[in-house]
Amino acid sequence: MDIIIPPCNHASHLSTICLWETEEDRCEECGGEISGTAFTCVLCEVWKHITCADKLNRDLLLEIIHPLHLQHRLQLQWDYQFDFICDKCLYISTGYIYRCSSCDFRLDLTCGSSISGQLRKDQEPLRFKDGKKKTIFHHSHSHVLSFFKYRKVREEDYDCFWCEKHLLPSEVCYGCSFCNFYLHQVCSDKIPRTLSHSFHPNHPLRLTYTYENGYCNGCSKECDTYTPLYVCEMSSFRLDFDCAKLSPSLKLDCHHHLLTFFKDFNKKGEEGQDSYCKACGKHCGGASVYRCVQCHFSFHLKCVIPSSAIHKYHIHLLTMMELIKEDDSEKCYCDVCENERNPKDPVYYCQSCTFIAHIQCVLDQDKVASGKVPSSSPPPMENQALFVEQNEGSNAIRTLSLFRPIIHPHQIYEVTEELKGENYCSGCRLVLNGSSYFCKTCPDFYLHEKCAKFSYEIQHPFHSSHPLNLCTSLVSNFIACDVCRDICDGFIYFCEQFDFKLDMKCAALTTHKIGVLEEKMTGRVTELHHFTHPHKLVLANCNDPKHKRKCNICRLQILGPAYFCPERFCGYKLHESCLRLPQKIRVPFHPNHMLVSRLLPYSNSLQRCYACTLQLHLGEFVYSCEHCDFNVHAICANSLKRPLKCEFHPNDLYYFGRNHISPFDSIWDKNFNCEVCDGSCKRKPFYRCLKCGIIFHLKCVRIPYTVKSKYHIHTLLLKDSFIEDDSGKYFCDFCEEERNSNDDIYYCEECNGQTIAHIECVLAEVEDNIEIRKNIHEERFRKELENLVARFMKLFSNDCRPPIEEVIQAGVVPRFVELLGSPSDYVREQAVLVLGNIAAVSLRCRDLVLGHRALLPLLALLNEPVSRTMLENATWTLSRFCKPPFDQVKLVLPTLARLIHSKDEVVLAKACRALSYLSDDTNDNIQAIIEAGVLGHLVELLRHPFPSVAISALYTVRNIVTRNDVQILK
Repeated sequence: MDIIIPPCNHASHLSTICLWETEEDRCEECGGEISGTAFTCVLCEVWKHITCADKLNRDLLLEIIHPLHLQHRLQLQWDYQFDFICDKCLYISTGYIYRCSSCDFRLDLTCGSSISGQLRKDQEPLRFKDGKKKTIFHHSHSHVLSFFKYRKVREEDYDCFWCEKHLLPSEVCYGCSFCNFYLHQVCSDKIPRTLSHSFHPNHPLRLTYTYENGYCNGCSKECDTYTPLYVCEMSSFRLDFDCAKLSPSLKLDCHHHLLTFFKDFNKKGEEGQDSYCKACGKHCGGASVYRCVQCHFSFHLKCVIPSSAIHKYHIHLLTMMELIKEDDSEKCYCDVCENERNPKDPVYYCQSCTFIAHIQCVLDQDKVASGKVPSSSPPPMENQALFVEQNEGSNAIRTLSLFRPIIHPHQIYEVTEELKGENYCSGCRLVLNGSSYFCKTCPDFYLHEKCAKFSYEIQHPFHSSHPLNLCTSLVSNFIACDVCRDICDGFIYFCEQFDFKLDMKCAALTTHKIGVLEEKMTGRVTELHHFTHPHKLVLANCNDPKHKRKCNICRLQILGPAYFCPERFCGYKLHESCLRLPQKIRVPFHPNHMLVSRLLPYSNSLQRCYACTLQLHLGEFVYSCEHCDFNVHAICANSLKRPLKCEFHPNDLYYFGRNHISPFDSIWDKNFNCEVCDGSCKRKPFYRCLKCGIIFHLKCVRIPYTVKSKYHIHTLLLKDSFIEDDSGKYFCDFCEEERNSNDDIYYCEECNGQTIAHIECVLAEVEDNIEIRKNIHEERFRKELENLVARFMKLFSNDCRPPIEEVIQAGVVPRFVELLGSPSDYVREQAVLVLGNIAAVSLRCRDLVLGHRALLPLLALLNEPVSRTMLENATWTLSRFCKPPFDQVKLVLPTLARLIHSKDEVVLAKACRALSYLSDDTNDNIQAIIEAGVLGHLVELLRHPFPSVAISALYTVRNIVTRNDVQILK
């Protein structure tokens, strides 16, 4: 059997359904006696024969195509855990469901079994023109609310979130079945956006989402950022929805404020200033209390209310009850004041009859009114921002600060110093300029002065039919301004009724920028469905440099126009170019089968991309072979289409461009070096052999800088990237396929970039690839030469006895002198070290090296821009050459005079050592040193912090001053 139909229709009971043995129960389906094993629901205490369940299983289709949803098949689910709204009858339902996982289209079992596609005419007000059920955004909830008709599907009726009364059968309501949040249609208009509340009478409260979790000042419970709160516009006071609906109901003579009833106060038993009863001193955790919210103290119910009382209008004794239900009418009244009462508040109740009264009405028997004492609190203050002048520090700097908790929960301060770097306003997301504010608590939170003082509610000409309300805490991963279509990462103005959104920069405009939106979106589809995602995708611009978003297919950053899923909390996004990826593709490195796109399913083993060898993750978009265990990233499958054939490697090479840099970030710490030069390929384009796994720099593959193609009249030049226009679509003029604008290409400079082609497309058409072959031969020679030098250096590293004499006898010294002019930095540096090691053995060996004219190429090398290690090694070799006797002083002095001004301590020490050798010779050498003008700087180097520099300079100065008096005076 594919599925087993449970014995009861309650999806919430699935965990309590099991196979059990019984001898005395009857089958819910056929009515027959059950003897032996059968299905049972423990909660419902119903049974069903296994054969009856199997019969129902055969009668129900596991998959259907319904006239109301022809584009996809609907799958039967019997284990669906949530309530849902049937898309045909619009009633709330539970239990078995026919569901489309792609579109989230749902039918209950009855509607799914019906072949009729007709919709009832009385449902037209509940549907959009395309027949889909209507939805709205409402300021009281973070999810979309759907229109539906109510029917009882659980043991308890559902209540309206605002009035807390039952939903009535067949009544039209709004609801989010995922959160069990429901509203009567009439109550949706009763939830105020601004509220004057007796808990905080001095300032108005405004319904808003907050940046951070906080605590309700009424019940002290923690509030999350996904539920709106009533927040004071000028202080940190906040109330959750439940507390906002409460009102004070009890006046005690011992306190000047009214007290409010809270049931199950501080159920977690958390410590706080109002966690203990003011009367008895015991903890209030989980108890019902009367509280004064303004003064932050509480009383146990039993500590302030007598358990029984007598009223002059009633003959029986009244008993205090926390909760009592009179009838099913849901309308409760006080029998003393005859006003409606809150059924959740405690009352005085007569157990002999149906007399029920407010606590206050019984305690204040002398008052004819309802017992609600008028508040003597001052009238609300004018709704304006609160500015504070503060004196900070000993200098008494006057800093103007601003506190608007709905915009930001912390005090913000005027920026008085110049900011470093480029900073962005958190409201409009534009570069910060002019007067602005910053938060000392939150890094990178800045606001333009005008953004910090924006109104909470505005009327705007772009949407004049309804007011727009300020929203500072985003409740969705994707919100786009309806005027400019830019994604809003800052504050927005929002109309829930028409789902109209306006970002701050557009809110500052009074007239449309004609043609701005049209110019951005020219020739682009604004809404579409894509096979990679079940929801509709919409076009928007991603321009915020601080908020980086990556495409769900290629995993690369998105900048500019792209397609986003508008569903709240979905976050799916695609490059415009990734939308054009085919569902099936053929790649040259897997020629036998087509690859099919899919979302990678779960696997027990680690799966890797064949091309780049990086790990593939569950749910990732990949191309797979249906016949082989073969998977590749989408970016690899679509960019590695053109192999490069080279003589120096037997297999094809594939280009990994700059778009692959980001995916390879996770393995930069591993060996990622070029096979030819052993240099790092980190964050650089490279060629890779997919079979061998080895990689090559572009320069090591010896791609020619210029080529002549038979398909173009001019010479083509190699360039690291080229963007010919702002269309966003770029093509190769040889193969006419789309290319990536960041990749290396060949282009024609004479045609002003009108001819652009992939490297592989150009080189495939170059006759006999003469340029590449020439470069390959040069590269082979360079590699062999480097290997030869490395072997010689290995000989010199022998600690016991370097074979200097054998090297000299082999006659290779002249060859190493020639290598000082090699184009390879590595070869030149090794030649410098070899010659220096030979010269350091003895004066005879030094003279032999100088006799082969090594000095001039060494000086030429020292006068070129070279690497730090090359400069240090060459200076050391020069110092070996300068040991006395030395008769070429005037040749080396200009170079040494320059080297003693180096900032490298090693170069300084070696250059000073060379001068000390020269000064330890004839007076003519000393005279030449003095005339070179280096003596003054040598004296300065005596104070150098590096000991080897100071000591070498000291030797030189000592050699000079120990000569005749004439030179000393100089």
